Amino acid sequence: MRMKFIFLSLLMIVLPWASGCAMLEPVEEAAPKFKSSTELYNKALDYYQKGRYVQARELFRAYIAQYPNSELFRVALYYAGHCYQMLGDDKEALVIYNRVVATYGDADFWGEQAFKRIRQIKGEE
Repeated sequence: MRMKFIFLSLLMIVLPWASGCAMLEPVEEAAPKFKSSTELYNKALDYYQKGRYVQARELFRAYIAQYPNSELFRVALYYAGHCYQMLGDDKEALVIYNRVVATYGDADFWGEQAFKRIRQIKGEE
């Protein structure tokens, strides 16, 4: 009886986990490896343009973390904010947009775009 209880308990733990594994994305999509910053940025932008905001957000976040001194940093930061906004997380989008404006000012193209998004979220437009 005790062995049956242990077996059923383990089965209740393993079955949901095992059935969920079949739904996971392929390994290369779940943990992509990129040869360059350009390749990472382009893949993030590709996801963004296709409306795949979750994947785009994660790749833009990876880009931001790995390449803080790149020329495309402010663009990736803005797009990460917009991904959050498109996914309904206005709070996080505002944090990112405010960072863009605070760092680059609203005279910068991307700073201006971020400022417009802040106003949009706050209902000022």
